[in-house]
Amino acid sequence: MSKKAWLALVVLTVGGCRIVSQQELADLKSPPNPHMGNIAQTWQNKIVPQIVGQARPVADLLMALHAEKDFDSACKNLGYRSQEENPCIFYVQVEGKISNLDTASRSGKMTIVDKSGNNIIVQIGPTLRGTQLRDAFKGASYSDFNDQVLFGEYGRGINEQAIKMVQSAQLKTGESVHVYGVFSEWEIPESIPVITPAKIESVGGQ
Repeated sequence: MSKKAWLALVVLTVGGCRIVSQQELADLKSPPNPHMGNIAQTWQNKIVPQIVGQARPVADLLMALHAEKDFDSACKNLGYRSQEENPCIFYVQVEGKISNLDTASRSGKMTIVDKSGNNIIVQIGPTLRGTQLRDAFKGASYSDFNDQVLFGEYGRGINEQAIKMVQSAQLKTGESVHVYGVFSEWEIPESIPVITPAKIESVGGQ
């Protein structure tokens, strides 16, 4: 057997050797991106705190957006985008009562009557559309990954963490909640678009 074939079949260890798959061999030669190995920890310790820390109340955010001279200024001062060709991500917090829970489809949504008087729609899954949560995180960008496919998988991994958070919230119509989340835009919005949540807190009430 050639040396190359031998390496493809076994991995030498201190205690001997074992048979490995081709995928394991590929991982040994080229380790997976480190960002993919700790998504849950990144979500809990970095992504959620960042979004919560930067989120502005609905009325305050809308007022600030319309006070900017143009969209580029609004994005620079109030939002974030890692590349100019991307939409801008804005961070928002909503506080109010859940007036409707739409769970008929996998792309479920809830409507919250915010204390500002605005009706705000929030994604609740179990399928979350878009990659706003991934794109909102300032600790990783496309340049940190090997390719678009891997970057897409990273986004899906982050969305899965958000789905778990939503499911654990056990949302009910009439309940008062505090939601921290994000949305993306290409222009200054007249109203808050659909939000993807990073954190949902119950504040009681029915």
